[in-house]
Amino acid sequence: MSSSRARVFSPRYARYALGVLFTINLFNYMDRQIISGVLPLVQADLALSDAALGALASAFMFLYLLGSVPLGVLGDRVARHRLIAVGVGVWGAATFLSGLAQSYGQLFLTRALVGIGEASYGPTATAMVSDLFPKARRGLVNGLFNAAIPLGGAMGVIVGGVVGSRFGWSAAFFLVGGPSLALAALAWRLGDPPRGGQDVTVADGPIAPAARATSLPKLVTGIRRLFRTPTFVMVCAVGMLVAFAIGALNHWLPLYLHRVKRFSVAEASFWFGALSACGGLTGVVAGGVIGDALTRRTPAGHLLTIAGGFILSAPFGLLLLLNQNRLVFLPALFFAVFFLVLYAGSVNAVIHNVVHPSLRATAVAIFVFVINLGGAALSPAIVGLISDRRQSLQAAMLLLPIMVFFAGLIALAAASVVGGDMQRVERSLAPTGSEPSIHG
Repeated sequence: MSSSRARVFSPRYARYALGVLFTINLFNYMDRQIISGVLPLVQADLALSDAALGALASAFMFLYLLGSVPLGVLGDRVARHRLIAVGVGVWGAATFLSGLAQSYGQLFLTRALVGIGEASYGPTATAMVSDLFPKARRGLVNGLFNAAIPLGGAMGVIVGGVVGSRFGWSAAFFLVGGPSLALAALAWRLGDPPRGGQDVTVADGPIAPAARATSLPKLVTGIRRLFRTPTFVMVCAVGMLVAFAIGALNHWLPLYLHRVKRFSVAEASFWFGALSACGGLTGVVAGGVIGDALTRRTPAGHLLTIAGGFILSAPFGLLLLLNQNRLVFLPALFFAVFFLVLYAGSVNAVIHNVVHPSLRATAVAIFVFVINLGGAALSPAIVGLISDRRQSLQAAMLLLPIMVFFAGLIALAAASVVGGDMQRVERSLAPTGSEPSIHG
């Protein structure tokens, strides 16, 4: 092998690393969503309004936002597995400390600290995943990695509701916080694959970053280029609408099932968790597979997958909220989640395909910052405020499926420009005399 060739990890080690990163992502979302499973218990114990409950999720998101961009930039410049390990340790400790909270202020603080720990993970880990496997499988492996999002979130809600109902809400935080500390040690021992090593190939394998014709862009120039990339800008707009809807649904739906649909706390947590896990797990993986298959035919394949998923999810979301028959609204929950999360594997693949490999963690971090600043950081509190003022959680949540539908329309618009953005990136990476292909 040429000395200029990238030291691409073996397929066996790549699968092991993906397994470790998946497991960490699972606990990432368990620690994040555990609060949703115990909301009725926390509300009763601490005598909180709906607005105060919504602010707990916003506390997490605001610190998550503050940390996401600087930690994403850092992820493009340091050993990524070490940065991940530190973040996992921080959010695990903060989740454990949430169980020791004796007041609303203490719980607010510990939930905010979970946010700063988790900000180190998503952008950096997704960049690692894309560098572990060939470009043609990028949608699938990102889908497998992101399957931990609905699965972990659902497990967090179920654990919160079941354990909280039997042993108190504090016990739920103790149970999920501890394992994250052990996962931090596993992350510390992972290797860090070469950045961009899977993006451009020659006849006998991937080329090393050092063999590329162009130098890595400077940070400020690279960020400016991101916002001149039409696909990236439109994907951020899509993400804001969907993050608003998902942030509110994840936070409020267990309480909605309890209050409006008359489920017990344990029942609400179980059905939300089980159907979200099943719909989410199958939807995320299906989205990656469908996106990769369509991308072999058109560079817009991943965005067409995203758009179709959102447009199909919206009517099922309305059916969930408006129907009172369990035999109707519970299957509607499954299909609303299934179609909604088709985007989870594809969105990272879209971003990674239209930005330089040296800016991937930074690009995803900026994406996370933008969508959460305009979406998930605000939506739990806004829905809580509307619920308090209208005296109707139902009325507050009806806005969410409509936002998802319009996100699908914007994704369709982005599909018309993504091919040109992908070609620009591949031209910048191709060694002299070679012809890149936008289909990987």
